[in-house]
Amino acid sequence: MSRPFPILVIALDAPKKALALGGVLSRLLQEVPNASVTLVTRSESAPLFADYPQIETVFPFDGEVASWAGLKLWWSLRKRVWGLLLDTGPSLWSRFLLAKTRAIASPYHEDEHPVVLASRLLKLEAPELPWLQVSEARAAGAAMFLDGDEETPLLAIAPGAPWQGAQWPAERFSVLASRLMNEDGPLKGARLLILGGEGDREAATALRMAAPKARVIELTGKLDPLTAYACLRHCHAFVGNDDIWLHLAAAANVPSFGLYGPSDDAVEAPLGRNVHVLRTPRRFEEIRAMDPNLDQAMCHMLDLSLNRVYEAVKTTLAVES
Repeated sequence: MSRPFPILVIALDAPKKALALGGVLSRLLQEVPNASVTLVTRSESAPLFADYPQIETVFPFDGEVASWAGLKLWWSLRKRVWGLLLDTGPSLWSRFLLAKTRAIASPYHEDEHPVVLASRLLKLEAPELPWLQVSEARAAGAAMFLDGDEETPLLAIAPGAPWQGAQWPAERFSVLASRLMNEDGPLKGARLLILGGEGDREAATALRMAAPKARVIELTGKLDPLTAYACLRHCHAFVGNDDIWLHLAAAANVPSFGLYGPSDDAVEAPLGRNVHVLRTPRRFEEIRAMDPNLDQAMCHMLDLSLNRVYEAVKTTLAVES
């Protein structure tokens, strides 16, 4: 039996960017089946990788690398000679760790998609879509949340967004869901799965009215992202803003419709065969010129019309059915 090959992955990224590592990491583990992975990532991203048996240790880290806590973690990491060190940051740690092979990002890679970046650093072919590993127990638990007729279509919508400027109006999500699930809609009679975090409850309120109560599965604030991913694998379509839920849907290979405005979709949208980006008529650069720091109290999504989103979803689902 071959000895474990120690791999250190440093990815101090928010969840939707850290998730991009899922497919790359899976590809890497195919190339190195005896890998033993240690992962350093932000605490909110760590649960995404909870079901990878090849990940020996996860170090959640949210502080400054140049701090007492950062020094303590570095001291722990330096006790091993790593077979491979991947640092997507890059972080200061990687300069002072021993590794036989080093895959360290340049500080100037903001315009490169994280999947493309990690694949290039590792000299791997970029995966076609993100991917996450889910345990049998978690998959069974997700199926319980969705208890119902599997023959009935399941439409997932996440109406929230990280900030006001990137949030399509909640009432439009409600009307969109109604039209998609109506008698003449592409998802006639579908059940509605509502996803989001604790901060998305207000946006979810209007959406609950889009279908009879018996056809609504309201899970806002109730699921960790990995369990949400397990649920999304049962869905027939997903619509949402530029947030973690869109990336989870893309990883689940669901027909996913991401609504974009004040985000650079060329870099931030998930990759995948079933990902469809619907932008406002304005390019990201135009919005950035109006709101340089992307922090003004205004919604940049109002000019993305309801009809345009509906027709895009309807047309795509008709082609794929």
